[in-house]
Amino acid sequence: MELKQFLIMIRKKLVFIILVPIVVSIITALISSLFIPPLYESSSTLYIISQNAVSEEDVTYNELLKNQQLVKDYRELIKSKLIVKAALEELGITDISPEQLSERITVASKSDTRVLEVKVRDTYPERSMELSNKICEVFVRESVNITKISNVSIVDAAVVPRTPVEPKPMLYTLIALLISLCASIGVFYLFEILNETIKTSEDVRAYLELNVLGTIPTFNIK
Repeated sequence: MELKQFLIMIRKKLVFIILVPIVVSIITALISSLFIPPLYESSSTLYIISQNAVSEEDVTYNELLKNQQLVKDYRELIKSKLIVKAALEELGITDISPEQLSERITVASKSDTRVLEVKVRDTYPERSMELSNKICEVFVRESVNITKISNVSIVDAAVVPRTPVEPKPMLYTLIALLISLCASIGVFYLFEILNETIKTSEDVRAYLELNVLGTIPTFNIK
């Protein structure tokens, strides 16, 4: 299909090409705003200290490697069933299983440091704060029993989040608009290619490979 024919097709189907993305965007905005429950996220920070070094000057390369390995281990231990189950029991939360809570926890180190950020998502903003703080509290306590050393401390406690992190109606609506617009153009373009109906003199040359000797104009006779 030539560019001229493509533009003609766009002009003929312009109403549908505009209408379909608008309808899809409206439906997406309504679903994301009314039917998807909001998720709130609270974060706490932990700091892993060195127990073997007296001062910063005494920190050796091997101790740095050991501390970095501890950071990786602690990232997994924080999400373990032992920690999340104890946090749920102490808070008296029964509508979430330890497995479900573990999936809502994100643990990451800040810029390859010994500072761990513990993020917890929940449908209630206050409970996300309570879970984040309680998980850190339980981990600091239980880490002594697990590692036999006390080298974790809480730096920042979580606060109640004001706005949800999910869903994102504006982002979802924009993505739906772009996808539906491209899909509409693609579908009409495909139909136009598959449609071999001869309608114009250009179609005669393209499909039949014949020269057009003449055309009959259309008259409106009243």
